[in-house]
Amino acid sequence: MAIDPLWLNDRRIIPAECLAVSYTRSLVAIEDGVTVVLDGVEAARRSPSAVDLRVDIVNAPVFTADERNRILAFQPLRADRRGVIRMEVGEFESRPKNLSAARERLAEAIAEALATPLIPETPERKKRGRAGLLKVGDTTHTPPPAPPPAPRGRKRA
Repeated sequence: MAIDPLWLNDRRIIPAECLAVSYTRSLVAIEDGVTVVLDGVEAARRSPSAVDLRVDIVNAPVFTADERNRILAFQPLRADRRGVIRMEVGEFESRPKNLSAARERLAEAIAEALATPLIPETPERKKRGRAGLLKVGDTTHTPPPAPPPAPRGRKRA
C-alpha cells in the first residue's frame, strides 16, 4: 500500500520514502472497566485497527542539520537511536481515520519541535576527589609555587 507524502506546511513536504505505516490490532480490550483478552478472530471483529506511523528524520532531505537535532531532541516525539520518530493512534474505528489523525498529530508535533529552541548543554562541572582535593592528573588546576628550600645546617664562621 503506497503512502502519500506528509505535508508539514506549504514549503515542507516529507517524501513518502521517509514514511512507513503499519496496522495492528490489540488482543486486549477494555469493556466496562474490565480487561478482556480476545482471540484473533474476535479481536479482528471487535477492536479498532491502530496505526503506527513512522518517519525517518535522519534521512529526510527536507530538514537542515539544526532542524534534525531539534526534532530528535524534542522529548514528546521520543526518537529512537536510528533517528526514527513514531506516532501511534488507535482511538477511531477505521484505519483511514486513525491514519489521518496520526498524520495530523505528527505534523503538529514536528512543527512544535521546530519552533522549540534547543537547550544548550550545560558544561560539565569540575569534579573533585575526596575531601575537596583535586584529582591526580588534573591539568586545569595549577598548584601554588613551592616555597624556597630552607637552609641546611648552621653556618660556620
